[in-house]
Amino acid sequence: MEIEMSNHLKKTVGEKKGIGQAYYKLAEEIVSAYVFLILVIYPFYFKDKYFNIGNAKWNFFLLLTFGAGAVLAVCTIWYLAYLARAHELKANIQNMRLSLPDRFVFLYFVIAVLSTLCSPYKNQVIWGTDGWHMGIIAQICFTLIYYFVSRYWKWDKSAIAIYLAAAFGVFLLAVMMRFRIDPLKMYQDLDEQYIINFLTTIGQTTWYSSYVVLLFPLGMFAFWYYDNKQKRILSGIFTSIGFMTIITQNSDSIFVALGIMIFVLFWFSLESNKRFKRFLEVMMVCFMSFKFMGICQLRFPAKAVLPEDWFIFFSQGNLTWGLLAGTIIVYLCFCQIEKKKNINITKIKIIRVILLVALLVGVVLTGIYIYLNTTGKLPENIRSNSNYLLFDEYWGNNRGLSWMAAVKSFLEGNVLRKILGCGPDGFSLYVQNSFGEELARKWGQSVTLTCAHNEWLNTLVNLGVAGAAAYIGIFISAVCRFLKRTKKHPEMIAIVSSILCYMGHNFFCYQQIICTPIVFILIGAGESIIRHDRE
Repeated sequence: MEIEMSNHLKKTVGEKKGIGQAYYKLAEEIVSAYVFLILVIYPFYFKDKYFNIGNAKWNFFLLLTFGAGAVLAVCTIWYLAYLARAHELKANIQNMRLSLPDRFVFLYFVIAVLSTLCSPYKNQVIWGTDGWHMGIIAQICFTLIYYFVSRYWKWDKSAIAIYLAAAFGVFLLAVMMRFRIDPLKMYQDLDEQYIINFLTTIGQTTWYSSYVVLLFPLGMFAFWYYDNKQKRILSGIFTSIGFMTIITQNSDSIFVALGIMIFVLFWFSLESNKRFKRFLEVMMVCFMSFKFMGICQLRFPAKAVLPEDWFIFFSQGNLTWGLLAGTIIVYLCFCQIEKKKNINITKIKIIRVILLVALLVGVVLTGIYIYLNTTGKLPENIRSNSNYLLFDEYWGNNRGLSWMAAVKSFLEGNVLRKILGCGPDGFSLYVQNSFGEELARKWGQSVTLTCAHNEWLNTLVNLGVAGAAAYIGIFISAVCRFLKRTKKHPEMIAIVSSILCYMGHNFFCYQQIICTPIVFILIGAGESIIRHDRE
């Protein structure tokens, strides 16, 4: 009798384990396929070239996400029902571990739903503004992407290589198109004046630059970190093409991301002599790539689609030659001193603290200068009319007016609007109510301000203080959590760099349907590494 009960118990336990493993295996396969399609196929998908690319991307994303979500939902409901019948659902819920990013993502989901329910613009906030589609449907999709990737996706170097190969294809296409080599005929029928504003199969240059700052740090990390010769050659080519597209794509937001990217890499490069030399190699590739693009622009002036002055300054100016020469000299001297075993870079880590302090002081002083320059409190001889140092409606390529409209609209809102906002992607209608006349005077009646051109400020208007705090909390908590694991999992350095670059870049940009899903995938991937390591 006891033997029969024991055998029955073993059979039951084995059956439960088998069902659980089958569910997780199926979920892993679906999530892996979804991530593959988002990172490899989605960037290249378009319809009607640039004339309908936003809606085409949205329809692809929606169909793919709803399809994968429906299958996962059916599987999950079935598995939960099985656990309930087995009287194990309560125990599984009680054993569930939630990280700080998990909690912030869930809080963001709840606030976004509440904001939608309280919004006076329900017709818009469900699906979002036409062409942008950042309504509650998109926000729910982003939170679910994080959840399923963090639970069912596993870091796979082969898969990462495929994702980066796709990104390399996009980068290479971008470099070619900046010299009017257009194999997909994307510029066909597009007026000449708009060519500078669109690039590759991503769309607008601001959308494209967001894509670059998310994927480029991953490939650059591979060149910096791995020792395998083949990996270094391939990732070195990736890194070079990445720098080439950075200096030719024409979205000035990318300079903020580039600065963050270099700072993060430098910070971790002081962990060893080898890493510091690799950092110098990255910088040499950077400056050489910039200069190569400058030479091509000068050599083929009729073919080059020239970006704004800042880009030309670094690609064609003499400063980059000086930086390249200086980096080479430092590299050679460092190698020579290291041979004599007279240097250990880890003993001078104080450098990065000094650099961080200098960076923060520089940001504060720049802010003070802009304030004093704008209010006319500076002496005449040190004032500036620079588009970046004088804050008016034209500041930062006309972002000034967008920011002013956003802040004014937020401050004029009632208590409910300040706490929960006007609803996801309700920005355009809400701002029109309080700033409509001035916007019409500046840009005409036919122009609509769809967002603040600052993702964090935009979230403040759309989802209020509560939503903005939760949204920012997702990124900050993820960065802090991942930084603690960089010694055990060095790939976390790449993920942290991508997240920070996105945060800096989108201080001057916005959520959109191509790159916001990718940043949630990356945050989910970092969380997944920690979870699978613990298991």
